[in-house]
Amino acid sequence: MLGATLSVNLATITQPKSDPAPVSVGEPGAASAQGQDWDEAAKQLSANAGIRTRRISRDGDSLVVEGSPNRYRNTAEAELRANRILHNFADPDIERFRYRWVDRGIVTREDSLPRAPLPADPFIINPGSVFSDEDYRFGVASVASSSQRAQRETEQPLYDDFGEVFSWRFSPGFRQNYGGPDGYLYQVLAKLDTQLKTDDHGWFSGTLGYTLLDNFDQFDYTADSDLPRVRTFVAQYLDETELGIYNLQYTRTARLADNWFGMAYAGYLEQMYAGAGGEIMYRPFNSRVALGLDANWVRQRDFDTQFGLRDYETWVGNATAYIDTGIKDVLAKVSVGRYLAEDIGTTIDFSREFESGVRLGAYATFTDAGDDYGEGGFDKGIYLSMPLDLFFNKSSRGYAAVGWQPLTRDGGAQLARRYSLYGLTSMRAIDDYWESYEDVKR
Repeated sequence: MLGATLSVNLATITQPKSDPAPVSVGEPGAASAQGQDWDEAAKQLSANAGIRTRRISRDGDSLVVEGSPNRYRNTAEAELRANRILHNFADPDIERFRYRWVDRGIVTREDSLPRAPLPADPFIINPGSVFSDEDYRFGVASVASSSQRAQRETEQPLYDDFGEVFSWRFSPGFRQNYGGPDGYLYQVLAKLDTQLKTDDHGWFSGTLGYTLLDNFDQFDYTADSDLPRVRTFVAQYLDETELGIYNLQYTRTARLADNWFGMAYAGYLEQMYAGAGGEIMYRPFNSRVALGLDANWVRQRDFDTQFGLRDYETWVGNATAYIDTGIKDVLAKVSVGRYLAEDIGTTIDFSREFESGVRLGAYATFTDAGDDYGEGGFDKGIYLSMPLDLFFNKSSRGYAAVGWQPLTRDGGAQLARRYSLYGLTSMRAIDDYWESYEDVKR
């Protein structure tokens, strides 16, 4: 037996950054006076503030930027960098800059920042420091931002960009299985992810994977199960798939009311299942509690992960409560519902997000399968999610995740949905905004 241990402080792990310096502040509207237009402002917002800008408009004495952050995990840094850019473009009578944050067409919130005073030139991110200008600190407001369609109609458009209709990305993929009787198993993939936007609220997504290297031909052990084989056919999927369509679906989102959100989807939802489903979520602005409900009809796919389908079909769904406990940044997630093997039960998930952005969690699922559940008696696992910018000197909002499940069981098996409303509405919570805001220093 060979063992190794690595200890690291997940709360303070970090990496020095070489991001571009914030732009210099000139006279109000100086860039516009020099002939630069709002197209140039949008380019600077993307390059320097890390904001993918959908629209820029004027509303009275406010300038409104609608878009999504795509670089800095610290939202306050993105907004304060953007303030400097907008100051150089906006007319002198503009008094506030408003940031309307949108994810997949869903307006999650709007932050309103005063134009002056601006942070000194240059400001830096310095963890543990305190931003000293109290007038500016308490001049920031964040609102739930309801009735957006009516609000946009009163605004004077300055810039509008739908963005890329079609996008694609090549990336490596890696899957592993360890802890089972077959030893350490691995698969190295080449993945092609594509997206085709139909409008602000709808898009096609697809993932094509080609196996470059694997040893899953050594995957011989299949656990006994008196339940429908909804997951324990994993060896057949891995063995018979060389070029596979791991995802191909159409998704739409909607804001149903002030605190209600909806999503619907259909297609090849994951490697093992195709189908259709939807989710609704109640998530009050800046609340510690969110409630979600999803329902899905699914049918098992052929082992080669192409377009064919097998005979097994069922419906699954969960009612889920997400609770920010307020204790050590621990999130509790409790789901009750019906699983792929038609068993009924509950999943309990606890995770903690550290100051560095690392999230560590564990879950357990208990169902009415009883003695039919098989080895272990219930499903369980642990997972770790880490921000990519912990490993590089450039800021990023991307994450890498790894999980460990001791055994693959049919009981308590959940559908691996690609998108969730809790993730898409994550900016409804603003507790970490003020924590990160205090990191911004003159």
